[in-house]
Amino acid sequence: EDGKAAAAAAAAAAAAAAAAAAAALPPQTTTPRGPLSDASTWHAEVDTASAHAEDVGKEAARAQAGLEVATAAASEAQQSADRQRSAVVELERSLARQRAILVGAERDAARAAQHNADVAEWARVAQADVQAAEERVQRARAEVERAAPRAAELTQVLACCDVRTLSVRDVCDVLLEVGLAAHEKAFAANSIDGLTLSRLEGGQMRGLGLEAPADRQKLHRVVRVIDACGRLQMTPAELERAAAAASTSADARDAVLFAVWPAANVAMWLEANCTPRSVCEKLLAANVTGEQLLHVCDLDLEQIGVAEVRDRAPLLFRAEEVRERHFAALRSFFGACSPPPPSRTVAPTTTDAATSMDNVPEPPPYFLCPITHRLMERLVLAPDGYNYEEVVLKLWLASRTASPTTGEPMASAPLLPNLSLHSAIASWKEQHHQW
Repeated sequence: EDGKAAAAAAAAAAAAAAAAAAAALPPQTTTPRGPLSDASTWHAEVDTASAHAEDVGKEAARAQAGLEVATAAASEAQQSADRQRSAVVELERSLARQRAILVGAERDAARAAQHNADVAEWARVAQADVQAAEERVQRARAEVERAAPRAAELTQVLACCDVRTLSVRDVCDVLLEVGLAAHEKAFAANSIDGLTLSRLEGGQMRGLGLEAPADRQKLHRVVRVIDACGRLQMTPAELERAAAAASTSADARDAVLFAVWPAANVAMWLEANCTPRSVCEKLLAANVTGEQLLHVCDLDLEQIGVAEVRDRAPLLFRAEEVRERHFAALRSFFGACSPPPPSRTVAPTTTDAATSMDNVPEPPPYFLCPITHRLMERLVLAPDGYNYEEVVLKLWLASRTASPTTGEPMASAPLLPNLSLHSAIASWKEQHHQW
């Protein structure tokens, strides 16, 4: 701005000098003069004007030089101003970056403060949980100390292998031990002692709140295990030992291990024992295991979807049969001397019809499957030279490589149909309709 002002002042001075030089020129006159005087005067005026013009030129040159200096100063000032503006812009950018960094730092500080508050809250909650857990542990220890004498007393009662000796309090303790504590109040309110418990049917259990078939089967199992073994439950290892002790036949060993069969094996076994395929599929869909089938009742089968009595009755008969062999082996293994609990399932036929079976002649031994000891329906001739029920043999070979009859290694193929023996069995069954 100062350079621009200096340049303007120099230009004004030059203009003033030119105006002064013009004013110094002598005015033109029309007054006639003499030749000599006019010439000398004219020459003097010209010299004066020339000198004055030289002075004006010098002033103009000085003014031009000043203008150039002022212009250079103005240019330098402009460049300096541009540099200052660039510096200001860069400073503003740096300031914006610093502001962004400051905002980020404030945000991080806020998050850190919130995290610290959360950590403090978590620590407080964890401390409260630890204190609550310690209190629960103390209560549990106190409960265990109080329950220890009661548990010992219950163990002594169970050792009698007779569920009928249980008191109402014993029954409630049993429910608590086997995971049915939710029904303890109902049993206590109805004064269900051991004798009553041993006689409960599926419908009566349902009336006491045991709506799920699995809960009723669990309670039936507990009653029978108490009577057979003097305990509340059997472990798979104990069942394996009992099965190994039942070395009289493969059928007896399978009866012991029936309790650990999965639903697929149960369905195959039932189909091999002439159970309709539709019934087997319903049991498989309901995931009925061997342990559940051992303690199934008519109400359970009806809830599963086996609606027809003609389907439920044979199924209950087969379950009753394998259950008797199962618990007979357990009583033998554990040395229990008390009789098995009374049967609570529906018989497949009337009592008279069941009694009349005693007068029916037994089928020839070679008509029976060596594994199931039942009449064969779909029999095959195995590589060991013996005939078996096809489904049962395939189930056997799925987990074993030895012959069920000889005990020698046996291949799983070929399994050939024996049409002549099949015809002989069919003819024998036509003559003996009871079979």
